[in-house]
Amino acid sequence: MFTGAVVFFAGFLLVMVLVKGKRIQTWDVAFSRKVILQRKVWLTKVFLFFTRAGKALPTLAVCGLLIVVPLTRNTVALNVGISVMATSGLVFLIKRLYKRERPKGDRLVEETDHSFPSGHAATAVTLYGSLFLNGYLVLGISIWFLSAALLLGFLIGFSRVYLGVHYFTDVLGGWFIGGFVAILVALWMV
Repeated sequence: MFTGAVVFFAGFLLVMVLVKGKRIQTWDVAFSRKVILQRKVWLTKVFLFFTRAGKALPTLAVCGLLIVVPLTRNTVALNVGISVMATSGLVFLIKRLYKRERPKGDRLVEETDHSFPSGHAATAVTLYGSLFLNGYLVLGISIWFLSAALLLGFLIGFSRVYLGVHYFTDVLGGWFIGGFVAILVALWMV
């Protein structure tokens, strides 16, 4: 698992350098345009659902549910909660350091904060990745649960590009920092 943490952290550093150097901006804009051109009414409804699922209230609801369930209350709930709070704090600080502007135009939802990294992507990977890691290590849940965790993290993050409020590198940076924190807390707490 330590190797996984190193890979996620290195991935985040690489994306951070690319975003800071603005060398990737042209590619980011072109990729966003391609995604936006694929919009369909039904697909927009799907991605709106997933972007809403990545907001604070559903995230807090999942964490609250872990506290209510006796099996997860004393172990998994604490680890997941710490992971989500740590990720939220890191994303908040990094957004203020980078101050990357969000994509202009073609937004289907409105956001006012800075763009890099995506808080939705980071929190989704942290929440569901941490839930999987701690469930696997502490409760022995099936490794197949990882597929659901990865799918949710992917859909929530990618919804932000589809809806026009993030560049792909914002989402990629969010996935990397979220995965790093989830693994780091699991290593520390379990």
